[in-house]
Amino acid sequence: MSAAAEASAPAAAVAEAETVSVVAAPPPEDSAPDLRRRLTYLMLFRVALITLVLGATTLLYWLGDADLGGPSSLVLYGIIGTTYLLTIIYVVALRRLRGLTGLAHTQLAVDLVIASLLVHMTGGAQSAYTFFFPLTIIGAATVCSRNATIWISMMAALLFILVGLFTWMGLLPMPAGLVARVSPIDLSRSLGLNLAAIVGVSMLALNLATQLQRTSASLASERTAAADLLTLHSDIVRCLSSGLLTVDPWDMVLTVNQSACEILSTTPGAAVGGPIESLLPGLAGLLVGLGPKGAIQRGELAIARAGQPDLVVGISISPLADHGGRFLGRVVNFQDLTDLRKMEVSVKQAERLAMVGRLSAAVAHEIRNPLASISGSIELLRQMPQSDDDSHALMVIVTREIDRLNALLSDLLDYANPRPLKVAPLDLSELVRDTVRVFGQDRGLAGVTVDARTGEHSVPLDGDAAKLRQVLWNLMRNAAEAAAEGGGHVVVELRPGSEEVAIRVRDDGPGIPRELRDRVFEPFFTTKSQGTGLGLATVLNLVTDHRGTVQLESQPGHGTCLTVRLPYTGERGRPASPSEELER
Repeated sequence: MSAAAEASAPAAAVAEAETVSVVAAPPPEDSAPDLRRRLTYLMLFRVALITLVLGATTLLYWLGDADLGGPSSLVLYGIIGTTYLLTIIYVVALRRLRGLTGLAHTQLAVDLVIASLLVHMTGGAQSAYTFFFPLTIIGAATVCSRNATIWISMMAALLFILVGLFTWMGLLPMPAGLVARVSPIDLSRSLGLNLAAIVGVSMLALNLATQLQRTSASLASERTAAADLLTLHSDIVRCLSSGLLTVDPWDMVLTVNQSACEILSTTPGAAVGGPIESLLPGLAGLLVGLGPKGAIQRGELAIARAGQPDLVVGISISPLADHGGRFLGRVVNFQDLTDLRKMEVSVKQAERLAMVGRLSAAVAHEIRNPLASISGSIELLRQMPQSDDDSHALMVIVTREIDRLNALLSDLLDYANPRPLKVAPLDLSELVRDTVRVFGQDRGLAGVTVDARTGEHSVPLDGDAAKLRQVLWNLMRNAAEAAAEGGGHVVVELRPGSEEVAIRVRDDGPGIPRELRDRVFEPFFTTKSQGTGLGLATVLNLVTDHRGTVQLESQPGHGTCLTVRLPYTGERGRPASPSEELER
């Protein structure tokens, strides 16, 4: 097993014991950043040591008038130059190689060779440079595993003994002028002392290597756990359907998730770094009085946006602190409640309309019976010969008002107690054209023109033809009355789509004020002196029965447009194309 594999095994064991990774961790490689860093430090230390020690020796030779061109000086020059050259080679290899364990072993082996050569050339066991062997062992402990350190220690001790003995015995060639002859006792003393130093340093180096290995394993485990937590945090924030952003103590945006950008119609680049008030106007009111450790604050904001629909958001604000409890800002979590609030308004309106409908039906039945009696009595009085002209005129007025009241009750009953739909296949395009043609014959239009734009091809649909004619008739009647006060034009347009068909009734009247638009579908609400306020309420009920929707668009001074959208049902999933119409 390689040293790198031995070093990675404890790290994997510790990581597995301390945490469960949520993502697949990559396999450990020799080119870990910490090993690269330690090799860099080792190379810098080697160059500095060689330069300092051997340079100082050369300086002492020069001060002592020694021969700087002699064998000893040449050996020192050669070792210094070799060290510089090897360092350049190591730097290039460090940048290009991925697996650095082999490079570390190579450097340590070369260091042992240089130390052996230096000790041999400077006297063998009596050399002043025997400390290079313990230094190499320490270097091995810093960049290699425990087993590799043991091997380097054994090789250092063996090389020192062999170099010392072979140099003393003359078995190794030495430069001319260098003699390494000492007594056996002195040789034994030198070998023993230096060997003891090597063994002692080896023991300390083994302990250092063990501690470094454990520290590296723990650090790798912590890095894996931190990476997993960061990935988990990013996944959670990214998958949130609600908006989430963080602000600093000065209410400047620090982070924002994708959902928040979608809700607020912005981008992370435009949001981060800006004031929170620009994203959520009115939030400052919720932040007032919140201390660094304040409780969670909840509220609701209505945001008016230029050129876009208004937005209603529910907001939750909580403090943001680091692991030490230091206040960093706030976390703002919010959800888009616009559709929910619209739905609540629709439900309340439906409940109110249902209650009014039940009451209206009961009242209409109670009123219609006495009206029939009154109408019959008036007819009898009109036929009496003794009635004068004034009485006859009053009876005509009463009869007319009874008829108007009876028409109002009929509308009220149609709204409150409509008959069930009679759904059948129909051609919506033909229905619209026929209804517009009949409506155009009404003498009460007072100069208003109604234009139908239905296209040439048919629009098949399943629905109640009578109810849909009633819807269209009420819409055109309201549009004509409004157009009479404006330009006098009403346009009825049919727009088939892929999943639904839209009927647009547009007039060029004075329009509806903004404060009244939410009430136009309420029963009995009208701005006309002779209106009943049931026309649009009945339209809404009939369209809802067809599973459709009604949309109001109006601008004061630019007219009003009411759009009825009806979904296709049954086999009529789309309008017929012109080619299909010709085939029919």
